[in-house]
Amino acid sequence: MKNWVLTYRRQLLYTSPFILIISFLLFFNQSDQEPVASPLTQQSMEQKPDPVTEQVETDTATESVTNEIHVDVKGQVKHPGVYRMKEGDRVIDLIATAGGETASADMTSVNLAQKLSDEMVIYIPVPGEQDLDIPDTVEKEQGKVNLNTADQAELETIPGVGPAKALAIIEFRESNGAFKEIEEIMSISGIGQKTFDKLKESITVK
Repeated sequence: MKNWVLTYRRQLLYTSPFILIISFLLFFNQSDQEPVASPLTQQSMEQKPDPVTEQVETDTATESVTNEIHVDVKGQVKHPGVYRMKEGDRVIDLIATAGGETASADMTSVNLAQKLSDEMVIYIPVPGEQDLDIPDTVEKEQGKVNLNTADQAELETIPGVGPAKALAIIEFRESNGAFKEIEEIMSISGIGQKTFDKLKESITVK
């Protein structure tokens, strides 16, 4: 062995540095190829909160949708007085809210299907009282025709309103609710500003 080393000593001296360099490169190359665990982001480590359903308050509905009106019922009902009703309610609903009619009530002249409107007065008479000077839901108020309560015959008494326009007024309030302002009558086909100027003193919505 000693003789071999002496014989190849020169070759070993020349090749040793190369061997060391190659070994060094192989060692670091292997280190670079080792998988390195990627750090988890803070976001992935954090637990996601459970979704929370927000409760949204609805005003009317029922936020909606239904405007309140006040109607006065008098006469032969069990509990006369002013009641808060909804637009679209009818006379029959009001009477039921007031406890129903009394045994003395004469219902033959009462239109139970009539729609209610704000500030309306409903009077339930006794037999023979129809001709008395009492509030009537379909009569002219202070000489004016109420667009929200008048029937077709009464609407036709308005200047410039014939059968077709009277029916259109009734259909409008059934589809859109009670008239809020008398100017809304100009939404009816055939009733413009000039016609309105002629009839405005003859109509009311109260």
